[in-house]
Amino acid sequence: MADDQPIETLEEGVCQLLSRVNADAEEVMGLEENGIGEAMGSLSLDEDEERMVDGKMEKDPRKIARKYQIELCKKALEENVVVCLGTGTGKTHIAILLIYEMGHLIKKPQNNICIFLAPTVALVQQQARLIQDSLDFKVGTYCGNSTHLKSQDDWEKEINEYEIFVMTPQIMLHCLSHCFIKIEYIALLIFDECHYAQLGSNHPYAEIMKIFYKVDAVKLPRIFGMTASPKLGKGGSIDGLETLLRAKVYSVEDMKELEKFVNSPKIQIYYYCSRSDGCSSPSGTYIRKLEEIWHQSISGILANSLDQKILKNTKKLLLGLHSNLLFCLESLGLWGALQASYNFIQHGYRIEINDPVDKEKTCNGLCNKYLQEASKVLASDCSWDGNKVDLSSVEGLKEPYFSRKLLRLVGVLSDFRSKPNSKCIIFVNRIVTALSLSHMIQNLKHLSSWKCGYLVGVHSKFMSRKNTNDVLKKFHDGELNLLVATKVAEEGLDIQTCCLVIRYDLPDTVASFIQSRGRARMPLSEYAFLVDRTNPQEQELIDKFKQDEYLLNEEISSRKYNVPVVNFEEKTYKVESTGATISSVLSVSLLHHYCSKLPHDEYFNPRPEFFYCEDGEEIVCTIILPANAPLHQIVGAPQSSREESKKDASLEACKALHQIGALTDNLLPEEDHKVDESTIDMLDSDICYDDYQAELHEMFVPATLSKPWTYIGNYIRLSSYFFKICPYPEDRTYSKFGLFLMEPLPEEAGEIKLDLCLMHGRMVRAELVPSGILLFDKDQIDAAEAFQKICLGVILDRHAFKPEYVPLEHLDVHKPSTSTFYLLLPVIQHEHHISVDWELVKKFVSSTIFRQPDSGDYGTSQVTGCLRLANGCKSVEDVMGSLVFVPGKDVFFFVSDVLEEKNGYSLYSDSKTHVRHYAKDLGIHLAHPDQPLLKAKQVFLLDNLLRKKKHSEKLREKVEHFVELPPEICQLKVIGFSKEIGSTLSLLPSVMHRIESFLVAFELKNKLVDSFPEAKDVTVDRVLEAITTERCCEQFSLERLETLGDSFLKLAVSRHLFLKHDALDEGQLTRKRSNLIKNFNLHTLAKKNNLQVYIRDQPFDANQFFALGRCCPITCNNETEASIHSHPNVKGHDRRSEKRCTKCHHWLYPKTIADVVEALIGAFVIDGGLKAATAFLNWIGINVEFSSMQLENVWSTSNTFLSLSNEINISILEDLMRYQFVHKGLLIQAFVHPSFNRHSGGCYQRLEFLGDAVLDYLIMSYLYTAFPNLKPGQLTDLRSQCVNNIAFADAAAQLSFQKFIICNSAVLRESMSKYVNNALSPTENENVEEVHCPKALGDVVESCMGALYLDTGYDLKRAWETMHILLDPVINYPKLQLNPIREIKELCQSYNWELQFSSFKSKGKLTAEAKVNEISMSASATHTSKKGAKRLAARQLTDLLKEKGYKSKTKSLKDILRETKTAEPALIGYDEMPIYGAAKSEVPKSFHGDCSNEKASSPRDGDSTQISRNNPIPFRCSASKARLKGDTPVNPKKGCDTQTPENRGSAHLVSAESRLFEICAANYWKPPVFECWKETLPDHLKEFVFRVTFNIEEGKDETIEVYGEARNKKKDASDHAAEGALWYLKHRGYN
Repeated sequence: MADDQPIETLEEGVCQLLSRVNADAEEVMGLEENGIGEAMGSLSLDEDEERMVDGKMEKDPRKIARKYQIELCKKALEENVVVCLGTGTGKTHIAILLIYEMGHLIKKPQNNICIFLAPTVALVQQQARLIQDSLDFKVGTYCGNSTHLKSQDDWEKEINEYEIFVMTPQIMLHCLSHCFIKIEYIALLIFDECHYAQLGSNHPYAEIMKIFYKVDAVKLPRIFGMTASPKLGKGGSIDGLETLLRAKVYSVEDMKELEKFVNSPKIQIYYYCSRSDGCSSPSGTYIRKLEEIWHQSISGILANSLDQKILKNTKKLLLGLHSNLLFCLESLGLWGALQASYNFIQHGYRIEINDPVDKEKTCNGLCNKYLQEASKVLASDCSWDGNKVDLSSVEGLKEPYFSRKLLRLVGVLSDFRSKPNSKCIIFVNRIVTALSLSHMIQNLKHLSSWKCGYLVGVHSKFMSRKNTNDVLKKFHDGELNLLVATKVAEEGLDIQTCCLVIRYDLPDTVASFIQSRGRARMPLSEYAFLVDRTNPQEQELIDKFKQDEYLLNEEISSRKYNVPVVNFEEKTYKVESTGATISSVLSVSLLHHYCSKLPHDEYFNPRPEFFYCEDGEEIVCTIILPANAPLHQIVGAPQSSREESKKDASLEACKALHQIGALTDNLLPEEDHKVDESTIDMLDSDICYDDYQAELHEMFVPATLSKPWTYIGNYIRLSSYFFKICPYPEDRTYSKFGLFLMEPLPEEAGEIKLDLCLMHGRMVRAELVPSGILLFDKDQIDAAEAFQKICLGVILDRHAFKPEYVPLEHLDVHKPSTSTFYLLLPVIQHEHHISVDWELVKKFVSSTIFRQPDSGDYGTSQVTGCLRLANGCKSVEDVMGSLVFVPGKDVFFFVSDVLEEKNGYSLYSDSKTHVRHYAKDLGIHLAHPDQPLLKAKQVFLLDNLLRKKKHSEKLREKVEHFVELPPEICQLKVIGFSKEIGSTLSLLPSVMHRIESFLVAFELKNKLVDSFPEAKDVTVDRVLEAITTERCCEQFSLERLETLGDSFLKLAVSRHLFLKHDALDEGQLTRKRSNLIKNFNLHTLAKKNNLQVYIRDQPFDANQFFALGRCCPITCNNETEASIHSHPNVKGHDRRSEKRCTKCHHWLYPKTIADVVEALIGAFVIDGGLKAATAFLNWIGINVEFSSMQLENVWSTSNTFLSLSNEINISILEDLMRYQFVHKGLLIQAFVHPSFNRHSGGCYQRLEFLGDAVLDYLIMSYLYTAFPNLKPGQLTDLRSQCVNNIAFADAAAQLSFQKFIICNSAVLRESMSKYVNNALSPTENENVEEVHCPKALGDVVESCMGALYLDTGYDLKRAWETMHILLDPVINYPKLQLNPIREIKELCQSYNWELQFSSFKSKGKLTAEAKVNEISMSASATHTSKKGAKRLAARQLTDLLKEKGYKSKTKSLKDILRETKTAEPALIGYDEMPIYGAAKSEVPKSFHGDCSNEKASSPRDGDSTQISRNNPIPFRCSASKARLKGDTPVNPKKGCDTQTPENRGSAHLVSAESRLFEICAANYWKPPVFECWKETLPDHLKEFVFRVTFNIEEGKDETIEVYGEARNKKKDASDHAAEGALWYLKHRGYN
């Protein structure tokens, strides 16, 4: 087909296009300059064959492509393109074609991605679904709900997973700015609704292209834009769009081709007359009534003594409500205005006003009263002769109920209602119109065929995204056939095509005109306008839109494409290390975002404030940051407009915040350290770690117990220790045993004493007594090893002794699996030493069971004194005190005696003899019934004797259970193995387990001593306590130490961070502290230092006791480890039955390891003091050091708060605290609430951070020492009762601290007064409504303690004394009350009841219900907060249950404390020296009435001046030295007509002259007097020198005169003189 041949069909056109593609390949290669051309050299538009993807037929968008779509896609492959096509023409499919053709650049494993930008969330979701349905690509959707993607790691995971990113431009700009995504990653960048990208715009589209699309970049993405109108509003142009996007605008050249697929609606104008000639508007009467109500409401505002900000915002909100009602009255009529008032009442005054209102800072009562009055007036007039008019009927269709405009609309809709399948959209400009008009149409009977809904933006809060999707689905399915919509329906949303589109309100731009018309795409559809015939401007506007559209199309079709390639010079700040970049536009939102992350409460919402000052023809913006920000003031450079000066100053602020560390290198507020969040959550929560967190670790084996035998010649020298065993009560005997090992035990271990808990409350004290060195030869060692094997075998593995022969020669005690080398042998105690009882050892090893049956039968000759046993005749001597086995019973017995007076014919029971019993019950016929019976005791099972003694277990009288056995049913096993030996051996495994644990603690202590000398003071016993968990069930555990260690760790880290990071706010300091002290970090550091091997986390289990002679049977190595030790999450795993292997593996949870670290800290605090604990923290890897210089800097900085001395009575506060502050500024700072910002910045929050940690440690120290017998859990509960904001608030109330808090919130003052009055009014009724506790009240107690701790140079002892003064009511435990929610939960748990809480909101208050279904009891309560309502309901339900006789089965904390013995509380571990040496700071004398002449030097070197009453000398001051805060310069500006930042409603900064007047007024001085003192130079060069005179009226009056420098304007000259006066006053202490 020839190129110039006419195209008859679409198919022919497609074929013609495909044939040209290869010929254009060279041109396509031109893309190489953008970094992607080479890969795009091979196009697929000419491929007809189908391809397979993952076994499925590939989705091919070419199959349904229209000719013009393919043509425009081809252009987009060649260059950056903007496609201009109307709504419904398939622009998105062109983008899909383009993605398909560039797929080889985007498909994994390529690192490039495609980003598809859409301006709204709904459009993002819609386009993402369309792309997924059309292409085989992995599509990620990112919009408002993508808040979980906060870091570069998060986004890298997304880039590795997805190929196409559909997102809002705000998110992309965020990612580019903070370097989460780099422009080099993007192969294709698509802009939907790209007309927002205009040169003069700050839209994210424009910012992306201006800042990040740099032509000199190595690699840039292909740009593809889509729009129905390339012009947007005033100033929009095609040239600007092309320049910004570096793209050419194209449209369809052959409009006939387009018309085959897209219908154009008929434009129809419906006229109405808004008023008749000479007649007033019918709504005039109602307008006057509404005006009267509004004026009354405004008067009500002024009559209320409201906070200035509340007053201003309430007035603004009232004006917005009023104007909207007036608009609806004019546009819709009386009924429409009435419905609008109802909507406002129902939806909470959500209105459309240009200046947003902080609704939390408004008086809702006044606004609600206005709406109620307005709706009452409007409703009363919706009647006729006293009867309510049926506005839904035809008779009601008249003025004033309906406006003429609305009546015309009703007529149009009536004409269309008869058409089948009609669908209509009515466009309005206001949300309130959409809601009211939709309601009216729904209720008009005349229009019942129209099923109406409304569609407004989700940001209006009237609709959620779910509501929007539901409405669109109903419209699509026919459940709705009419929508009243705002401009949100003009673009983007996938709305069913309509036959009728009505512009109830005219469009405001040609883009709106074109886009709303695109909704009428059905055949014979109509695009209608309602035009006021009496307003010719409306008709002219429509004609203008038509003309503009025509010119626009002409411009596109006739353009000569010559897109300039330029870089936009945007002012930015870039972090070189990361590439993060922000522009001046973005800096404003970033600054707001940073401030929103500062600590805040309901009385303080941190946000930057902007003040403007004229500088000639330019404007300077000064930013005042919140009081708790590290910077107070930033001054920008002069700019041409307010907006530009604001952006410039914001960029400077962000730069400064980054440079001091308040913003990260990604230019974001500092977030938590990024680690595995799921791990952190589990590790630091209170849940039980039963599943995946356990780790397998080896246990440390002490070297003393594991050193093998070493012979010197034929002998071994073994250290010996005697086991001194003392039973309580002394009613049983134990054999004497000793411990023998190669290495001597450490001195502490060699004299160890421990208590063993037996059954029935009985105790045994075991003591190790050093007994010197003994020599053993090889035979003795062999015999001793055999003896130990026999003993351990009998008490632990006696089943091995059931056979008649057990060969001892097979004993191999030196297996590789042997981990310990020590002997437990019977001894004979001499006066000064011990010796081994070798005779007894010989009896053991020579027993018949260990000899071959044919080797002779020792002791079995039938002589007098023999007994016939089951295994032969044995002498009575051998049988007495030996071990026997009864096969018929399968039981081992110790024989304690031979009962000569009893035999088989003796009674077994009351009616049976032994002969009859054994014959009848066991089937054993006694052959020698005449033999005497044996008195025997069954061999007992070993138990954990280290366990805790039960408090309820009472001591019982000794009762031993013996049995009588016929000798012939017994087999003699081990000769000499008596009951006493068995009793002793039952103790020794528990004793050896404790010795092993003690030696582990000893080894750990030595390791620490080698690392830092301060560790020498901690005792081994304390270390052992710190490494022993509660799970060991011993009489001590780490938990009490852990609570103390946790408190000191918090204190040590807090004071280090406070001094190190002086620029970080309380929130950032808290996050840093949390990162350091959280369990995750402690666990990591412990493993790095190998502390986990020392932890004892398993109770003693006799079956797992392995020693020389009883080797561990499970050999563990890397190959067998997993099969031997099943993970705790495996089904059926029981931690109580964990296997012991040769490597001594056991499962440890990370939290356990972290707890041990805290317990070790506590151990060092108690035994070694704070210095030792600090040394341990530094050793483990937590740096907590600080210098005196850092503290001195804090002292020096605190002087800035002295300017507030007149705001607070320092002496009274010092009297309350019984402490005189050296640095008064610290005490003042402790009472400055962040809402107060009339000074140089700063508040109490950082001091609160430090004071919280100080109080936590002091109170923990108090409770730890005062209640030594409290269990760890009870101690923790008591601590939580004392260390909380409410407890501190009560203490503050007792001291009247609320009177001293410096704040700028009347609501806070009122709330504090209410709480204090309630707290100081004792009542016996606990069910009174709980008064909300302002957090600030408790905060100042913490900040006071922080201030005192700093002022004393970290003197914890002085803080301890003050703590008793401040918190005596808190630590007085009888006043403590258990949390009512916890109390009811514990009560329900006692009876296995299920407790349920529910809540609902009504009339601004919350009602909570607590319910127990099992007994059908419930209680409900109402409160202003959900938490308060829940607490009240819980308390009421508890009281109801107690009245019914239900009581908790566990004692309450209060009862436990009453019964607990107390001790004298003491400060634990304080051994540090306070830091002294700073000069004392004084409150300025002027505040005490003492004034004298002073000399003040100029801030400029070499230009000093003396200021006095008698010798006025001109004051000269370098302008760059004048400052408002710290070292942030503020240049004097010309023509400053601004107000002071103290007036928070102001939008300006003060001039120096105004500031001087304010200082004089604040100090009750006479106003300053300004006069022109001198004029110099000729008229055309004239300069002026001003003098200012003022009196300091403090004590003796003092007159000050200050002269400024010459200036060419009088205003500048007077300002300069005022600057000099301010400088002087500042140095005198007046600010």
